[in-house]
Amino acid sequence: MSRNIQSPQDGFTLIELLVVISIVAVLAALGLPAIRNAQAQSLAVKCASNMQQLGKASLLYAQDNEMCLPDSSHGIESWTNSLQPYAGGTLTFRCPVDEVKTRTRTYVINDYLTRAPCGAEYLSALNQSRLVCVQKPSQTVFFMELSKTAGTPDHLHLADMGENEGSISPTTFASLVGVERHPGKKANYIFADAHMESIPWNDAQRMLNEAGSCFIKPML
Repeated sequence: MSRNIQSPQDGFTLIELLVVISIVAVLAALGLPAIRNAQAQSLAVKCASNMQQLGKASLLYAQDNEMCLPDSSHGIESWTNSLQPYAGGTLTFRCPVDEVKTRTRTYVINDYLTRAPCGAEYLSALNQSRLVCVQKPSQTVFFMELSKTAGTPDHLHLADMGENEGSISPTTFASLVGVERHPGKKANYIFADAHMESIPWNDAQRMLNEAGSCFIKPML
């Protein structure tokens, strides 16, 4: 009576299985950071897309309103309401990686470019035509991302906090804006001409500190 004898080549030994498992574990560990980074980059792009839509809607709004940019909640109507018709009601106000999970709004406008009350005195000479009077709209931020401790305003009171003729200290700015939210310690910004930039915090600090900078306070 013959018996079937299993050949060593028919399966793995325990040592071989452990080696394979170890290799798989190492490869998985090496791959996870790359996967996480790719996911973070994808969400940063989604945030940028959300903000780009806000910028485009703002320009359309200005064209219908004597070149005035949309206002804050201190004005006749907050931009969160006035801009929706210019995007078919599809605007998203929250960054997908906002650390405050219960917050419905991450994006916020620079009050230097609003009518009232914070920007009213500064902009009184513009005669309701602010956008066309801003000399360098491509260098002046309009929309920013709120920091995780900044609450849920629709605008920042940067005009009230201006130091040294309007400059904002990096410490003050970082307490209000999510300056390192995205990969590369970057944040997304929409400028007054509606273009979007993803700016590293080191570069934003440099722009805040530059003499005569119009990064926050527009040049009129």
